[in-house]
Amino acid sequence: MLITLGIIGIVSLTTIPVINVIQEKHFHAKWKECYSILNNAFLMVASENPNMVVSEEKSYDMTREFIDTMLSKLKVVDTCGISKDWDDEICDNYYYINSRKKFPWAGIGNIYSVYYSLAGDRITGYDFDLKAALLANGAVIHFGGEHSGYTILVDVNSAAKGPNVLGRDVYAMSLTVPKYPAAWIAYSKLIIVEDIKVLPLGAVGTIGQTDGSYGSSGCSKDIGSASASNVYSAAGAGCSYKYLSE
Repeated sequence: MLITLGIIGIVSLTTIPVINVIQEKHFHAKWKECYSILNNAFLMVASENPNMVVSEEKSYDMTREFIDTMLSKLKVVDTCGISKDWDDEICDNYYYINSRKKFPWAGIGNIYSVYYSLAGDRITGYDFDLKAALLANGAVIHFGGEHSGYTILVDVNSAAKGPNVLGRDVYAMSLTVPKYPAAWIAYSKLIIVEDIKVLPLGAVGTIGQTDGSYGSSGCSKDIGSASASNVYSAAGAGCSYKYLSE
């Protein structure tokens, strides 16, 4: 029996790393697929209406028109919003009585999420605060960002499946404004589609990209802020760019 258990242990030690590598490659492939789908959707929106307003002056949020137009270019199975003012159904899984979780794919509870940085810190910021959509390919996208810049967060296999870790199965796109080098300056400006570039976090021009204290400057659990309140500053943010460029 001891010999058998020993053999099982050795087999486990050799197969688990292989399984993990296969899973990682699957996540990376799904991220590339999702980025292509979303980037193409954005290009369609830009070609049809370059003057569509992405953000009003002094607004921290993307407009509903922009988000809904983006979603109209995608194969959407279900959607939810952060509040009843935004959507017919809110994403918050803790809102529903008797612990009835209506949107397990969204991974949202109050302002908290089930998502973690590569270093293990919970991401609790505003990157999920506008609208979420479940796509036909099983991925989930979140529109949000607020103080951390306008972002589209992509969970390649939905929150219900996990592991829900930034840089593994979760990645992010940044809606950057090249004419305003500092992203936060854009909040006092009227932003239209024509002025936007959609880039993976970690690419040149995305918020935090040039500062080693921010997660978007590299793909490592050791690069990021102590508090992962925002996706762009969390460890693993830069993986979004890394795995697209490989």
